[in-house]
Amino acid sequence: MISRFNRAEGVLLNTTSIRVLVVDDHERWRRFFSKTLQKQPELQVTGEASDGLEAVHQAQELQPDLILLDIGLPSLNGIEAARRIRQVSPASRILFVSENRSTDIVEQALNTGASGYVMKSDANSELLPAIKAVLLGKRFVSACLAAHDLMTSDRGVLGDECRIEYNPYQLFGRTGLVSELLVSILEATAADFGTVQLFDPTSRVFRIVAQQGFQSGFLDYFDQVSDNKKCACGAAMRSRSRTVVFDVATDPVFSNETRDVLLSANVRSVQSTPLVDTLGKLVGILSTHYRSPGGATSDVLKQVDILAASFLARVNVSGRNAREVE
Repeated sequence: MISRFNRAEGVLLNTTSIRVLVVDDHERWRRFFSKTLQKQPELQVTGEASDGLEAVHQAQELQPDLILLDIGLPSLNGIEAARRIRQVSPASRILFVSENRSTDIVEQALNTGASGYVMKSDANSELLPAIKAVLLGKRFVSACLAAHDLMTSDRGVLGDECRIEYNPYQLFGRTGLVSELLVSILEATAADFGTVQLFDPTSRVFRIVAQQGFQSGFLDYFDQVSDNKKCACGAAMRSRSRTVVFDVATDPVFSNETRDVLLSANVRSVQSTPLVDTLGKLVGILSTHYRSPGGATSDVLKQVDILAASFLARVNVSGRNAREVE
């Protein structure tokens, strides 16, 4: 049971009602929040607001325990509203629920003193866990923000206190799904080598979980790759679109060090395809490598897309089940 917290001491008590103010300018979202909160009888919607100024006035009047707050509000945006709410209702916990995934906006929102930030695209699965975390005094940030837009942030605003980590590396790295994908891809494309990397948000890198044809020098160099690495998979991470290199020896996407590693492994061309799930989360990178310049043809790339889509469909089901268990 979620318990109400002591407003003076900021700790949870074993009472039965958490008062929530819902702020969003779209009625359908206010209805969604109310319906979701009904799943927890301890959570009571005691007020609603459709613009920022109204949110500040209601927060001052109601002194709610929790405020669900959108960013894009009329009259006063959510970030400025949060700053004013902190003055008139300092004990209220603020959880942003927004469609905006800009790193700067998320950081500005959390710098108001808010306790969390949930993407609306993930609200169906993350809203209640986020509320529970926030009421326990922890910070919550949607996993997709950690896995994509905020992956490269070095300012540490988000922290690692509490978020539902969608961790493809842990969920699927040791399963047969990835190996099956790589074998199928190599058979369908006649590639000479191949790798599958999955995202690990704990270290914010993509890690090789399956490979064929490579020796230790290559594997040590590419074992953990961040999106700032000058290579095909790094470019695919940054753009979230396929990167095709026709000749490793001349393509500027590579650093000299990366180029030397690839040429030493007899790789002259490569394609890297991002594996993106139905919620837009970057699960991993699938790369095929060739001994000759020229790389994969359009027909080959179609096969890559078909097999990648099949893999992602299986991952989506398995990942959803794993998160439900959590």
